[in-house]
Amino acid sequence: MSQSTLFWNFFKQIEGKLQHRGTTFRKIFEHIDCFSGPVMIVETGCARLKGNWVGDGCSTVLFDKYVNARNDGSSVTTVDLSPQAVKVCKTLVSDKVKIVQSDSVLFLHNFVKEAQIKEICVPLFYLDSFDLDWIYWQPSAIHHLKELTSIHGFLKPETMVVVDDCMQDADFVITEGKVSFRGEPKPGGKGRLVAEYAEVVGANLEFSAYHAGWTGFNTP
Repeated sequence: MSQSTLFWNFFKQIEGKLQHRGTTFRKIFEHIDCFSGPVMIVETGCARLKGNWVGDGCSTVLFDKYVNARNDGSSVTTVDLSPQAVKVCKTLVSDKVKIVQSDSVLFLHNFVKEAQIKEICVPLFYLDSFDLDWIYWQPSAIHHLKELTSIHGFLKPETMVVVDDCMQDADFVITEGKVSFRGEPKPGGKGRLVAEYAEVVGANLEFSAYHAGWTGFNTP
């Protein structure tokens, strides 16, 4: 039985509005539901516009709804470089969400030091901090790889790392009007370099759609 029945009732109403993120958000919350509370969800890039379910996903709002439904001391910590985004986010969520204005890489680096000392349970790191240019994707992808580097030593095998805006990339050729793919589609966008690293170290790709999510970065 889910620890957060009230949340799931809410999520069923909102899932369709999430469109291309709906199915993977469901998998994310199913994953967190497997952990006994209290837990902390850590997010980079906070909600910055009310009701923007399709555009940004309003992940901070969803996480806030979730920890409130658990009602077991669980919480959310989110970080954003933009003072304006932080200001807006504070109007959208409850006091169970800690909102920090900072560079996300630096914040995560310092966060894991404290989390290790306090033995904080973090089932999910949700990385979505650097706006993506789908043509010139490299700066955002590099930033998200830096975020992973900041938390890597803290990750447990069961910890899920999710990157937003990872629409799949694939190589293909067109011959006489027929499309032939060269290899399987892989996560692109913000998570492209995270995906390449994850593949090399043998992390488990749990899903790849508009979100990409992995566990097992530090499997013994």
